[in-house]
Amino acid sequence: MRNKIIAAAIAVVVVFLVGFVPEYVRANRLENELQQARQGAAGADLRDLIGLLYVQANQKNYGLAAETGTRFFNRVREVANQAQDATRRKALEDLLAPRDKVTAEFAKGDPAVMGDVQDLFAKTRQVTRGSSEP
Repeated sequence: MRNKIIAAAIAVVVVFLVGFVPEYVRANRLENELQQARQGAAGADLRDLIGLLYVQANQKNYGLAAETGTRFFNRVREVANQAQDATRRKALEDLLAPRDKVTAEFAKGDPAVMGDVQDLFAKTRQVTRGSSEP
């Protein structure tokens, strides 16, 4: 009788594991895919903002560019804080370095801001590019 109870308990555990393990593996895989999709969307958002900033600065619309710059830098901070990879977080935080300089140049209406915006555009593209992009 005791052997039957032990065998039944082992059978229950085995059946549980047979059902649980594949679902656990699937859930982890889907969680990783979701995290990658979120990072991709955040990168696309940053590229959109810096592209808009570049166009506005190029058109010498420094008021709108300053507002877009504020949105861009705030979004960079959010994305950096959410990054789990320390290397990615550091790269994103490096995008914040020219914040004060760019903001001051927009406030003065200095056309030299275009050089800084171009550098920021290139760095943002490099930091946010996906693994499939060149």
